[in-house]
Amino acid sequence: MGFRLCWKQAGDRQNMIIRRLKINNFGKIHDRTLDFSPGINVLYGQNESGKTTIHTFIRSMLFGLPRMRGKAAKNDTFSSYEPWENSSTYGGSIWINSKNQNFRITRNFQKDRISGEIYNEDSKELADADKKNMESVLGNVSEVIYDNTVSVAQLKSVTGQDLVRELENYMANYQGTGDSSIDLGRAEQMLKMTRKGFLDQEDKKKREVDKEQQKISAKMDYIKGEIDELKNKMSQLEEKAVSLHMKPGDIQGEDLLEEKIREVRKKRNFAATVMIAAAVIGIAVLTGGAVTGGSVWGSLVVIAITLAFEILGGMKQLKYGRELQKRTFMKTRWLSRKEKMEWNLESLQQSCDEKETAYENLQEEYREFEENACLPSAENMEIQALNLAMSTIEKLSGNIQSRVGRKLRDRTSQILSEITCGKYEEVIIDSQFHMAVNTQGRIVALERLSRGTMEQIYFALRMAAGEILCQDEKFPVILDDVFGMYDEERLLAVLQWLYKEKRQIIISTCNRREMEILDREQIPYQKIIL
Repeated sequence: MGFRLCWKQAGDRQNMIIRRLKINNFGKIHDRTLDFSPGINVLYGQNESGKTTIHTFIRSMLFGLPRMRGKAAKNDTFSSYEPWENSSTYGGSIWINSKNQNFRITRNFQKDRISGEIYNEDSKELADADKKNMESVLGNVSEVIYDNTVSVAQLKSVTGQDLVRELENYMANYQGTGDSSIDLGRAEQMLKMTRKGFLDQEDKKKREVDKEQQKISAKMDYIKGEIDELKNKMSQLEEKAVSLHMKPGDIQGEDLLEEKIREVRKKRNFAATVMIAAAVIGIAVLTGGAVTGGSVWGSLVVIAITLAFEILGGMKQLKYGRELQKRTFMKTRWLSRKEKMEWNLESLQQSCDEKETAYENLQEEYREFEENACLPSAENMEIQALNLAMSTIEKLSGNIQSRVGRKLRDRTSQILSEITCGKYEEVIIDSQFHMAVNTQGRIVALERLSRGTMEQIYFALRMAAGEILCQDEKFPVILDDVFGMYDEERLLAVLQWLYKEKRQIIISTCNRREMEILDREQIPYQKIIL
């Protein structure tokens, strides 16, 4: 639930007022109520009386009191101010007037019961004291702005050289647009986050593409190896075909074997013919009796010769029959081997053709990946558009930053001149954020100034930044033992300037000098004794 606040125009800035503190239990302070006036308030007490505790309490009531984790929790602000007894009452309330409306902010910092609420005493509305509602009440003054502008602590632990660096770093790191309606930093941050998303998508897609290309390349290498192996087998088969006269175009082994078969068949037929001829001749001789003359011995001789020829022819025929059978078997086996080899070659060639087709398809797919990689992706186009937008914002931010930086330097110079009675007229900052001051026509580097003067510059710088950054209304200025290094002349000048500004001031001090000067100068203030 938010608040319906009546916002004032920039030219009609009101003062935000801290009206009251009710400290239930916070650090060393227990059950204490403090009332503040709209003007100057002096919170007086000796060292260790609780001034810094009140300073921290105000900050915690406005922005909360987060607790660190782990080892850091032992020494964080939460643990430092956690009461030893009655931790259930750790917290309190603060009453403020903001945008001409009265609010009460109540917080409980107990570990297991952290809570906070905002009560609008005028409209009777109640809401959680979350970041959004607190920004509505405080006019978008963040904790960072508060810590770096209107909430000022003593610099007693900072050396002179450290203070020089602090001032120069403050200017270098100063962030602000001078116009709360233009939040270029947030816009740039959102663009960066969006760009990171597209960069992550593009990187993820690139990794996926690389992975796919690697897979394709691995497949290509594997298929190339298979093709080489198939071609090697084909080459071996072709060499074998040549050696066995099976390769077309050469003298065919089948013809050679067939020629051998014909030769053997002729020899077998000749042997058969000899046998038949011998038998016919023998029979004719025996029948005719012309050769034997009817002699028995003659007939026996003819028969013996005929039998000899028959036996010899039979043996030859048997021999050539076996050889013919062998040659025929060799031809059959040769034809079988030829058919098998032709089938193997055809199968290997078909497999090789299929592998080469698959290889060419993979090559085409790989080329498509490479061609697509050269084309700008949708993510890349978005990234380029975001880069252009960020570049434009950076230029615009640089222009605004230059104007706001100039405004900050001008206002710092004006405040410094007033609190030094015109001794230091202008703060000068070069491109490297090295600071110097213009004093009566002479430029003096920051390092050559006294510690008191540097603290005056520091004060002027923070007050000027507070005016620029706290635009909706003037925030209370809370000074915690700030004037310890000021001489009386410097302290008088600053107190007069604070009174002239007509805003709420809370000064914590352990010295009476502030009150003595205020009394002497008849500057009204409220004294609060701790």
